[in-house]
Amino acid sequence: MIKNVNVFGYAGILSYIQALNINIIVSSIVTTFSKFSTEGKIGVLGIICVILMAVFAPVITLYPPQKITGDSLEAPGPAHILGTDELGMDIWSQICYGARMSLTIGLAVAFVSGFGGGAIGILAGYMGGHIDQGLMRTIDVTMALPSFPLLIVISAFLGPSILNVVLILILFSWAKPARIARSQTLAIKKNNYIIAAQNYGAKPFYVLWKHIFPEVMPVLFVLVIGISSHAIIAEAGLAFLGLGDPTSKSWGMMLNSATGFSSIYFTPYWQWWLLPPLFMLIFLLLCLAFISRDMERILDPKLKIKKGF
Repeated sequence: MIKNVNVFGYAGILSYIQALNINIIVSSIVTTFSKFSTEGKIGVLGIICVILMAVFAPVITLYPPQKITGDSLEAPGPAHILGTDELGMDIWSQICYGARMSLTIGLAVAFVSGFGGGAIGILAGYMGGHIDQGLMRTIDVTMALPSFPLLIVISAFLGPSILNVVLILILFSWAKPARIARSQTLAIKKNNYIIAAQNYGAKPFYVLWKHIFPEVMPVLFVLVIGISSHAIIAEAGLAFLGLGDPTSKSWGMMLNSATGFSSIYFTPYWQWWLLPPLFMLIFLLLCLAFISRDMERILDPKLKIKKGF
C-alpha cells in the first residue's frame, strides 16, 4: 500500500512538472530578453550581478560586516579591497551585505504593494458600486498626501526598524497599482468574451482568475519594477537621515555614517567610504530603470521607443 502511494506521489509530481512545461517558460524568457535594447540587457545582467553578490555575500567576503577587522579608515589594499570605515569595519563586506537589505526591502514592498494593490483594484473595478467608489476616494486621499515627509514623520514616530520601513513604504505605494489595475479592469470587463462567460454562468472568481488577471498582470509587473526603485530610494533616504535600522548594514546607513564623519570631504577617506555605496545605489537604480523602460515598450506596442539613448 505504501509503495502504491509513493508511486502515485511520484507520478503526480512528474505530471505537475510536465504541466508547467518548463521549455515553453524558458523559451518565453529568452524571447523576451532578445527584444531588450542594449541598455535593457545591461540592466538585466547588472541586476543578476547584484543578486549574486547579495546571495553569496558570505562566500565573496572575508569578514563579517559588523566586525572590526582592521585599523580605522584603512586605505584599500590586499587585506581590505575597499578599505575600512572609522571603526575598522570592512567596506566591501558592508557593500555586499547592504545589497541584501536593498533588494529585500525593494522586492518586499514592490510585490506586496504592486500585486496586493493591483488585486484590490481589479476586485473593485469588477464589482463596481460602493466598493469601487470607496476605493477611489481612498486612493485619491493616499495619492494626494506628501509621501516622503510623512515617511520621515511616521518613521521617527515608530522608531528605526526594517519592518516599520517596509510597512510604511507599502502604505504609500499600493494606491497607484490599484488605480491602474482598476482602470484596466473597467476596460477589459466590457469585452464580448467576458460578457459571454458571465451569461453562461461563470462565477466572478473564475472570470477574474482566468480572464482579467492575466490581462492586467503585465502592467502590474512593470509597476512592480518601478515601485522597487522607489522603495530602494526611500529606504536609502530614510537611512541617510538616520531613520533606518542602525543594527543592519545598508547602503543608506553607510552614506549616513560617511557624511556624518567630520571633515570627510577634506580627506581622501571619501574615495573608499562614500563613493562605493553611492555608486552601487545609482547602478542598481539605473538597471531597474532600463529594465522598466524596455518591459513597458515590449508590453505596450503603441510606445515607439528607439533602441539606445
